[in-house]
Amino acid sequence: MDNQEPGTSPEDSSLGTTIANVFASPSEAFQGLSSTSPKATNWVLPMILMAALGVLFVYLIFSNDAIKTQIFDMQAQQFEKAVAEGRMTQQEADQVRDQMQKTGMGLFMVFGSLPILIFTAAYFFLGALFLWLASKILWKSPLKYGKYLEAYGIASWIGVLGSVVTMGMVLGMNSMFSTPSLGLLFADTYDATDTMHKFASAFNIFSVWQAVVTGIGLGSLAGKPVRNGIVIAVVLWLIWVAIGVPLGILR
Repeated sequence: MDNQEPGTSPEDSSLGTTIANVFASPSEAFQGLSSTSPKATNWVLPMILMAALGVLFVYLIFSNDAIKTQIFDMQAQQFEKAVAEGRMTQQEADQVRDQMQKTGMGLFMVFGSLPILIFTAAYFFLGALFLWLASKILWKSPLKYGKYLEAYGIASWIGVLGSVVTMGMVLGMNSMFSTPSLGLLFADTYDATDTMHKFASAFNIFSVWQAVVTGIGLGSLAGKPVRNGIVIAVVLWLIWVAIGVPLGILR
């Protein structure tokens, strides 16, 4: 049944309506998306906002002495592990640690912000690419890549909310490890070298929620049952976690 108001096409839906539907009624957020003309705002706005929040987060955590100390401690754990495994000498580890402590706020901002900007762009473009490939291979979808980028962008409003909540928890609790994830269980004893701790942190409630909503969008675009789209999106997300944690991309 069409839930839109009379005379309103999917293309006429406002950005505010789309965002509200992502949280309240995901299936309506993607309704008619496959037949509308390209709308770059569906992915450009959440991407810019997520990147901006990431840069702001870097500034705020490096302005917080308690959190900055935790970051140094995490790096120290990594250095100790590298020394123990023979990947660097103790002298090299001490030199890098000393250099980090002498580095000013400006350099921290640069070295912290640039990876975020690059990662955010890759997060959107590669995420949409894998959705498009999965739909193309499994369902022979005729839709172009741009539509999957739009769908991914729409679902990413959940990630934007997750970034705000994470920022609030980390700053409110003065802990890098107080995030809306299973990692919260290890907030007081988090070990940056412990694989289980890193996997727990990767299982963020907003990431899981976004994967499910992305699956709804995937099924909607391909005209397939919602459950099929959710299964594919969640499996792709689990593969991403399985790869990202060992590589240090997720922690």
